[in-house]
Amino acid sequence: MLPKRAATIFFIILLLSTYFLVFSCKAQVVDYDWVEAIESYCIGVDVNTTAEIVVCVFPSLYGHGIKDSSGNEINDIVMLGVHLFNDEPLEVYDGEQTGIGKSGKDNGVLLLVAIEEREYRFEVGYGLEGDLTDIETNLIAQEYLVPAFQEGNYGEGLYGTIVVLGEQIPTSNQTLPVRGYYYYESDAEATEPDSVPFWLIDFYGMPLWLIIILAILGVVGAGFGGGAVRGGRSGGGGSGGKW
Repeated sequence: MLPKRAATIFFIILLLSTYFLVFSCKAQVVDYDWVEAIESYCIGVDVNTTAEIVVCVFPSLYGHGIKDSSGNEINDIVMLGVHLFNDEPLEVYDGEQTGIGKSGKDNGVLLLVAIEEREYRFEVGYGLEGDLTDIETNLIAQEYLVPAFQEGNYGEGLYGTIVVLGEQIPTSNQTLPVRGYYYYESDAEATEPDSVPFWLIDFYGMPLWLIIILAILGVVGAGFGGGAVRGGRSGGGGSGGKW
């Protein structure tokens, strides 16, 4: 990667940090500082590789309200992971996206956690199966996620895990629209300040300064418009366990 591009990406991540300091998410399980770190790292992965690493945290597998095609709440973590990966619309910077990963590339990664049941699950798209095998994701979890979670350090465990996941994904010269949001926590509430500087005003859910910068880089373009978008659907592999 050219130094100029690397410097620009670093600038984007720095500005993103400023953004999240103003628009903070009241995470129930994971401290805000760790959420900010996860979001900043994952957007860097998205820009550099086009892959989307998404973290979903549920207090429990019961009561979340996500249902299957028959209208029944999904209480099995494997089935919930597949559903989230393929079929659940999730908020992104310009609306909603169904499917984790870029359309046609199947390069999504989902890390799903259920706190009460002490369970975790990885879903990996077909496009990344060669880079993140089931054995590799399991080893990463055992080294980075499980020990931290056993100490109650959820943010540390999630961040350490997604960093190692990101390191396994090869860089790409392609520039595609970024997902924008990468951390989701069930029933988390968002808060906004009473007054917002004009450079932080949202446009379709994204601050204007970030839209301009990403447009310059060419990572915002096709698909910008606020509608539902279908991302990569294929869950190529997965692993999971308990802590």
